[in-house]
Amino acid sequence: MLSAEKISKSFGPQTVLKDISLILGDQERIGIVGINGAGKSTFVKILAGIEEADKGVIHRHGSTVGYLNQESQCRLGVTIAEEMRDAFPNVEDIEARLMKASHAVADGDMSRADAAALDAAANDLVRADAHTIDARIGRVLAGLGFELDAVDRLTDTFSGGWQMRIAMAKLLLQEPDFLFLDEPTNHLDVTAKYWLMYDYIPNYHGSVICISHEPEFLNAVCEKIVEVEDCGTTQYTGNYEDYERLKEEAYQRDLKAYDAQQREIADWKEFIQRWKGNKSKSGMVESRVKQLEKIDILPKPKARPRTIYLEFPEPPREAPEPVVIQDVVKKYGDKTILNGITLQMVRGDKIALTGPNGVGKSTFLRLIAGVEGPTSGNIRLNPKTEIGYFAQHQAEALRKEVTVFEETMAGIDPKLEELARGLLARLQFRGEDAPFKKVGVLSGGERTRVALAKFLLHPANFYILDEPTNHLDPLAREVLIEALIKFQGTILMSTHDNFLIDRVATGIFDVADGKFNMVLDPQIARIKDIEI
Repeated sequence: MLSAEKISKSFGPQTVLKDISLILGDQERIGIVGINGAGKSTFVKILAGIEEADKGVIHRHGSTVGYLNQESQCRLGVTIAEEMRDAFPNVEDIEARLMKASHAVADGDMSRADAAALDAAANDLVRADAHTIDARIGRVLAGLGFELDAVDRLTDTFSGGWQMRIAMAKLLLQEPDFLFLDEPTNHLDVTAKYWLMYDYIPNYHGSVICISHEPEFLNAVCEKIVEVEDCGTTQYTGNYEDYERLKEEAYQRDLKAYDAQQREIADWKEFIQRWKGNKSKSGMVESRVKQLEKIDILPKPKARPRTIYLEFPEPPREAPEPVVIQDVVKKYGDKTILNGITLQMVRGDKIALTGPNGVGKSTFLRLIAGVEGPTSGNIRLNPKTEIGYFAQHQAEALRKEVTVFEETMAGIDPKLEELARGLLARLQFRGEDAPFKKVGVLSGGERTRVALAKFLLHPANFYILDEPTNHLDPLAREVLIEALIKFQGTILMSTHDNFLIDRVATGIFDVADGKFNMVLDPQIARIKDIEI
């Protein structure tokens, strides 16, 4: 069991958590939800022992804890096999003891102590299930999408997203009693996400606590939802759909009680005002006055309004064919990533690229954005095409030591200062947040919003988007999707977000074996993505 008692945490003058208590039992499946910046990651870090609370106590009762945050990375300069074996340090120690005792046997001078050491080491090895380690490593790596020969590759040769998967694989292999995962699906394609959702977590021996903004993931995994809001927490039994229903029902109950009390108070005040000068009614008037003085006035329940408003600026006039893509090939060494891609796009197209990670989607977007060049083939941008490129890890490139406003205005025309302040306010950076709050203290979702603000301040007619909804809470995701629907320019995007595809895409291409295959039915894209 793990419990938190009256936990409080502040960052400077800002209180994030106040007097929070929570009990986590064995084999729980809990989702932590709330808007970006509400304190979800801070709360989980305190539970996991990564951060200290200002006040309160955490009781772990001898339980082991594992934590994967949004920026977790693996060791560099080692092979994946070495990194995975590092998840079992006790086994390495047992094997060393076994080897030492075995040498004594081989030398023919084994003492009684050596025999006992050999027997103890052999028994410890059995208890540690050492004979299953390779199979367990293979199962986790395969589930997370690694190829069979990946174990011999150095971790340095993988991208940041894949290094995140290596870190996740190592943590999963450690099998702590309490497994804390902060946005675990952000760097996973559909195949790996479904493995985590429907295979690994349901069969996990311990408790799993996940921060996530994905309703599909939370519905599949969770049996309890803990919402972090207004420095406190509220628990709901069930999955994400149950949470939304129960939260709405509670809001309606509280609103009904509030409205009834307000009507009653209004009636009492009206009665007092009407009869306060009437001696025959003085007793009744005095009674109403006392009732008003003693009444515990209910706070008005807070609805869940659309507090973010996001709209792309009017795009510059665009050519009928913003880009011409012919016979594009991209190789890294001997490995061919894209093999003869020809894609015709016309003004107003909103094309989604689907498929597992590693098939070349992000590479293709970088080629169109001009970040790198093709090995062969032709990419011609029309002179009227103005590109806005939102990279998958754009938020990670923000400078942590500057304020939100300073980072947003970096490289921007000073004449746009008023527009920038208004945009940041619509993205919930209000009051002193923009001029004084440092980027380094922001949550992953808040940093994504800053990156979006920088992106939006560069008007363009051709947007290239790589996983644009990663790290966004449901409200921000919904509003971004609405803005993309209204956008009058052309969009080329890579995403695993089925809701984004359904709402925005006018065309879908599945990427496999270096080729693009047009998908007529979005459901087919999901099936292919899962089966590859």
